[in-house]
Amino acid sequence: MKTPKKRSKRGNMLVFITASTFILVGCLAFFALGYVRLLGSNNEQKTAIEAAALSAARDVSRIVIQTPEYGWIGVSDSAPNGAGTVADDNYYVPVRGINTIIGTNRVCRIIAAELNDDTLKTMVNKDLEWAKKAQAKLKAELDKAMAKGYVAKDSKGQNVEVYKNAEDAYKANGVRMTGASDYVDGSLKLTLGSLSSGAPTNVPLPRPLLKAQVPAAAQTNNFYLSYTNVPVQGVDYVFAGIGDAIKLVDSKKWVASNGSLPYEMPTIVKAEAEQQLKGDQVNGYKVRAVACAQPANVTDPKPFPGAFTFSFPDGLCPEIPNPGALLTYANAQKPGITASWMYAKDGDYPVEQPVATMQNLGFPYDGLLPVNTGVAFRRGLIDWWKRAGTKLNISSAVAMLNDATYKFQEPNPKTVHWKTPAKVGDSYKYDLGPIPNGNIHIYRVDPNSGGITYQAKQLDPIEIPIAPENQLYSESLDVVKNSSVGKQTVGPFMFPNTGDLFDQVYLLPNFDVYVRDMVYQPGGTWGGKHGGEPMNHPKTAFLKPTPGLMELGSGGLGAKPKPYDDGGDDKPYTPPKPKGSGLPPAITSQSDLAETAGYPTTFYQKYQVGSGLRPTYTQNGMAVDVRFRRQVDAGTFEDVLGFKIGYVGEKYGDDVPAVTMQPYVPPVVSDPPADTGTGTTGTDTGTTGTDTGTTGTDPGTATGL
Repeated sequence: MKTPKKRSKRGNMLVFITASTFILVGCLAFFALGYVRLLGSNNEQKTAIEAAALSAARDVSRIVIQTPEYGWIGVSDSAPNGAGTVADDNYYVPVRGINTIIGTNRVCRIIAAELNDDTLKTMVNKDLEWAKKAQAKLKAELDKAMAKGYVAKDSKGQNVEVYKNAEDAYKANGVRMTGASDYVDGSLKLTLGSLSSGAPTNVPLPRPLLKAQVPAAAQTNNFYLSYTNVPVQGVDYVFAGIGDAIKLVDSKKWVASNGSLPYEMPTIVKAEAEQQLKGDQVNGYKVRAVACAQPANVTDPKPFPGAFTFSFPDGLCPEIPNPGALLTYANAQKPGITASWMYAKDGDYPVEQPVATMQNLGFPYDGLLPVNTGVAFRRGLIDWWKRAGTKLNISSAVAMLNDATYKFQEPNPKTVHWKTPAKVGDSYKYDLGPIPNGNIHIYRVDPNSGGITYQAKQLDPIEIPIAPENQLYSESLDVVKNSSVGKQTVGPFMFPNTGDLFDQVYLLPNFDVYVRDMVYQPGGTWGGKHGGEPMNHPKTAFLKPTPGLMELGSGGLGAKPKPYDDGGDDKPYTPPKPKGSGLPPAITSQSDLAETAGYPTTFYQKYQVGSGLRPTYTQNGMAVDVRFRRQVDAGTFEDVLGFKIGYVGEKYGDDVPAVTMQPYVPPVVSDPPADTGTGTTGTDTGTTGTDTGTTGTDPGTATGL
């Protein structure tokens, strides 16, 4: 009997190994399948979260708010083309990007330092305070916009739902190629932060670059870096993370707060979300992804920011030969030479009287500066510079104010005849004689170079700019006294209905100064019916360069709150004495608004009526006007006018026909003949005997007269 063979242990092991291998391979394949799916889902989710981050950054770029400090502001500039920023006059108002605001203030500080003007420096400091207040309000709005259900607004008045749009973008990009999965509802989280190191912004460095004071480490390609301190004159400046396009940024560089900076504006969006996978292979595994994106700024080119003008309707004042003289002329800087600080309430003044009135405005520099012409002038300068933005050429702005060679041009001709009617509206004009001619000096910012250009044009006293609603109007009397221009007598002349046979008036050597800052308070709520935009003016509108154009230093509806005054106290002001109606319009009371003269509204420069894109965006309007009025002693007109000191009123140029009213001249009388003695009897007879004297000595009497 044969013994049966034993089964080989080696064979059993082979079977075991083979089976184990199949099992292991199957497990590995199963795992690999799940891993591939997991990896694929993660990549897909990365695409989805990036879409969500980019969507949120895009919406952040759209959000705008209105502030009392700077009007409409946002992450991005916006030209005045959005219905959401419409002013009460139906024209749109521009939006200022927060980086543009910070960059412009830095330019203003450099100019103030170049001029070595402490008052300007103080005012620029205050403006930076306001910029930071506005920035904090924008930050608060953006933080709220990251939350689910919050609705912000853009410049067109449309809703901006950052969270909803980001979540929709995430879901739209979550198409699965490797199996089923679900977005974990509510897991999307949006957070604003900063970057640990700077990235390029689209805020250009100041021009010229030699004046920029920006180290190489804080710039790239002549643009500022974000989240990098760029101090000037010991003052910190930090720009937010806003580029020229919406783009993804490295999430590893995202920080909730950059502790190395003196302050910051978080604008970098971090988006986080979870995706739960389905299937046995992944067993409900959750994939979490993160992406970060930076918003963008669409730069407003500000093609025509408005003109700064100096008006001399009564002739030049020798003591103020150029713009910079107002920074140094003693009487313009003295605390004792006070100026009003006012605004027009409930409409444009005086053309919308009696509803519109002039009211005192709180002085924002209480405890820091006096109220005088110099401060009002500087306020206008800063507001004009802010209109120009970061493109303003520093050297040109400085040259306008400190280069003595840039003087106001003399009017041509220097004198004109004072032609005026006896009553407002009369076509009959009377020629009172020659007086100084007037002109306006116009300073504009070139849209390409950022340099300041100069031009002078003819100006008459009755070309009167209004005081726009909620904008700064400042009056200061006797700023220039005993000017070297001297006193001028006009007359004697004959003028109807004055009660005098011969009339005379006197042009005094004293000048009052009026500052109209029409861009003082931006925004629709606080900026009045025109939103703090320049006023239409035919003499400031941009024209093609002419021989008279020279570049300097090249290289209301409903109740509204008063303009922002930062808690300053109102300053008392006494308006001029009114004059009656129907009196000679040749001389107005001592108010440059001529509100008591009975002039028609056609005598005033006003804002254009319309809607949509404001005309002064595409051609320069009047942004700020400094107007010098020479005092007139009313002379023989005082009794009928009711005041002694006023200004030249209606004055028409030499092209207007007028009647020359010469004063009465008595007839020429010949000298009496030599005394011969024969007339003694006749004279005596005429004296003692009336009848005889009348008849017999008539020739002698006539001779003796």
